[in-house]
Amino acid sequence: MVEAEDIERPSGIIGRARYELYRVMFETKNAPKIHHYFDNFIMSLIVMSVVAILLEHNDDIHEMFHWELALFDRISVIIFTFEYVGRMLCGGLSPKFKDKRFGTLSYALTPMSILDFLVVVPFYLTFIIEIDLRFLRVLRLLRILKLMRFILPAWQKFCLMGPDYADRELEDLAPAKGWFGKVRNFVYRIMFETPNAPKIHYILDKFIVSLIVASVIAIMLEHVEAIHETYHEEFAIFDQYSVVFFTVEYVLRLFCADLNPVYKGMKWKLLRYMLTPMALVDFFVVVPFYLTFIFELDLRFLRILRLLRIFKLARFLVPKWLEFKKLNQERTFRQQIYSMLNEDKYSGGIAHIIDVALVGLIFLSVIAVVTESVEEIHTLMEFEFHYFDRLSVFIFSLEYVLRVYSAVENPDTPKPILGRLKYMSGPTQIIDLLSVLPFYLTLFIHIDLRFLRVMRLLRILKLTRYSTAMTTVIEVITEELPSLSAALFVLMLITVFSASLMYLVEHEAQPEKYTSIPEAMYWAIITLTSIGYGDIFPITPLGQFLTMIMACVGLGMIALPTGILATGFHEKLRKRAEAFKELVEEKAADGIITDEEQKELDKKAQEMGLSKAREKQFEDEAFKEMGLVRAAARVPGLAVSFEPDDRIEAIIRMIEPMTLRHKSILLARLAISLPSHSIIVEEPVPPEPEKA
Repeated sequence: MVEAEDIERPSGIIGRARYELYRVMFETKNAPKIHHYFDNFIMSLIVMSVVAILLEHNDDIHEMFHWELALFDRISVIIFTFEYVGRMLCGGLSPKFKDKRFGTLSYALTPMSILDFLVVVPFYLTFIIEIDLRFLRVLRLLRILKLMRFILPAWQKFCLMGPDYADRELEDLAPAKGWFGKVRNFVYRIMFETPNAPKIHYILDKFIVSLIVASVIAIMLEHVEAIHETYHEEFAIFDQYSVVFFTVEYVLRLFCADLNPVYKGMKWKLLRYMLTPMALVDFFVVVPFYLTFIFELDLRFLRILRLLRIFKLARFLVPKWLEFKKLNQERTFRQQIYSMLNEDKYSGGIAHIIDVALVGLIFLSVIAVVTESVEEIHTLMEFEFHYFDRLSVFIFSLEYVLRVYSAVENPDTPKPILGRLKYMSGPTQIIDLLSVLPFYLTLFIHIDLRFLRVMRLLRILKLTRYSTAMTTVIEVITEELPSLSAALFVLMLITVFSASLMYLVEHEAQPEKYTSIPEAMYWAIITLTSIGYGDIFPITPLGQFLTMIMACVGLGMIALPTGILATGFHEKLRKRAEAFKELVEEKAADGIITDEEQKELDKKAQEMGLSKAREKQFEDEAFKEMGLVRAAARVPGLAVSFEPDDRIEAIIRMIEPMTLRHKSILLARLAISLPSHSIIVEEPVPPEPEKA
């Protein structure tokens, strides 16, 4: 939590009024006495409001005190409304938003402000639309979450959450004694991220993410009655297996969570972890399943609780988001948007997550468009297809608008208007526009539904933005365009010439088939490409002779563009290999490739579309050309470059905690690569005797 800070006293009547209101509504260092009275009153009102909502569920009490409960509910909503409006008027004065251009808007988008809004908005919605009373009661129970404003600071302090915890560097565990301690250490390094986490940790993370997504999709599909009835047993088995896995995950985290270095020297370590948000989510994800063995739960309520599984993704998303916020503290909103959508040094891991999410949405959208064409499926899931399509259009439209808005942050498009127009005229941006344009066209003109479905399939072309292979294809075609144009031009000339010649030869014999030169061009294309459908063919001896010649010529002409593209691909891969090896040589110039340098190489290889095997091959070739040994050049744990003397000290500090076996292996590797480290050890030379 951000420590309570006082704010500067602004000038003017309105400024002073907002200042005084802020000191009443929010915690400050020198808060007036009325602030504490106000907090106590709001807490009491929240508790009484929740108690009243619970009592309302008793039919006897509801009938007896119906008028009193309704009056109390209206009074509490009015007070909560005044509280929300008051906080909105002065919330932007918070020191957290001091450097924000839109302080009030920034406050309005905070979790507590959104909760304050959701607490009062259902009451006012009843004046506009009819709302189910049960749904309204559930929403009114959100008031209990308003207590988080008063409980959260103490909770965060106890659980060690908030900015102080988020900014902590990853720490490794201290060596354990005994087999039980070693087992717990091993489990901890699998379940939680550490500086040198084993490979199985990342495999487990990916599996959990996939299981969460699959589980949420299964829960949503269960709501379609036809699917649920047909695959009821399969859904039940999958749900049971996923719950068992999530239970094992939760138990294993509890088994070793107290080893976290952040809890060192503290009491109640396990309890502190169990009360953290992610541990609570893990608990609530599995507990509804086991509650069904004790008492009967409403199926709708159970499905809602099972949807909590999506919050488990926060364990993987929140660290990336905190990393992104830390990297972009001093940057503008537009710069942050650009870094989110285009990977750069400020992106952290958030850009990759957004790319994966968009790729997944593209695939789901295309699958929906294809399956929607099956009338039986369309009839069963018309409602789901309808709203999923609108959700997809909204997300793709938002992506397109944000990309155009932030395009000027690219050094290649610095001008606000011309730069954006240049960006919008790019091939990927045109594809992005075409993927959402059909939806908006239906608002103005009537479009055939079949045409609309086909146009929506253009969304699959959005994958070219995220596919290195497709990017390579486009680059090769662009580079070889002059050669391809020449080959296609020659092919066009041969097509026209052979069609004209065949028209002259076959027109009299087959006037119904060779009606014109354009009609004969169809025969020419089919013959030159060696397809030969057999619907049009010559019957005269001269025409058959010419067909044999044209078929032979066509084999060579069709192979020409293929050869040009193959040569272009080979040249592109060769250039990439040379560029990557040059980068490896640059990083290994001092004899050691550090952890940070290896991460840069891995990232560059990914951008180039190189596989892990190809990357290793090029690194080995570069090391061999430099006279280095790969094992010696790659020193794990050394994250920065040092001068020779500093490097020796860093290596000594690094190997001190190692076992004797690991020390001997590492020192042997370093000895092999010592000549390339540029470390010169000079023997002392005795001084020359002074001449008499």
